Amino acid sequence: KSNEEALKDRRRVTGLLSVTEPSLLQFYVSRQWLNKFKTFAEPGPISNDNFLCSHGGVPPAKAAFMDDLVVMLPQNAWDHLYSRYGGGPAVNHLYVCHTCQTEIEKLEKRRRTELDMFVRLNKAFQEEESPLIIYCISMQWFREWEGFVKGKDNDPPGPIDNSKIAINKNGHLTLRQGADSGQISEETWNFLHSIHGGGPLVTVRPNVSHTNASHPELEASSQSKEKI
Repeated sequence: KSNEEALKDRRRVTGLLSVTEPSLLQFYVSRQWLNKFKTFAEPGPISNDNFLCSHGGVPPAKAAFMDDLVVMLPQNAWDHLYSRYGGGPAVNHLYVCHTCQTEIEKLEKRRRTELDMFVRLNKAFQEEESPLIIYCISMQWFREWEGFVKGKDNDPPGPIDNSKIAINKNGHLTLRQGADSGQISEETWNFLHSIHGGGPLVTVRPNVSHTNASHPELEASSQSKEKI
């Protein structure tokens, strides 16, 4: 389409917008698309996706600044644009999406639950004088999880990935020397693993090196998998 035709089309829409006859239906159109229409000879199909969620409502995070995102058009202007360019979807009513709101609230509750439980379990771990077994966790994964529970990242982390902190020695996985890892209790590991899955399991037994023949009971208990 030539620039001349585009200018004619814009003038026609401007004329339709100036008609004072009241319209029974008002249509909301993306301001972003209208800017394309005013600028380009071929703006492409109408696209209202930038202010709608996948359920057809307004995402809660965008509700406060809808005036920046949409322009309200009378029915005749919408009819003209839609017949010429297609696209959509047609929007006559702006409402905050209840489904999205529910999902956000569920995610917030999950964040709080995970964070509160971790803090509680880790406090108990700090108070443990001589843990028999310590579980190791990749700090790279832990930082992603921390970003999620503190609301800095929208998406939860993937499964726990300890592959970079583990090394296979004589068929047994052990902590790689100098690995970027953190130490947590068995309960904390079980809690995080029950939600996120992943692995592998990497543990250290701090008491093994301190045991001797005069304390066989320590040797035995350090090999057991008692909870701390």
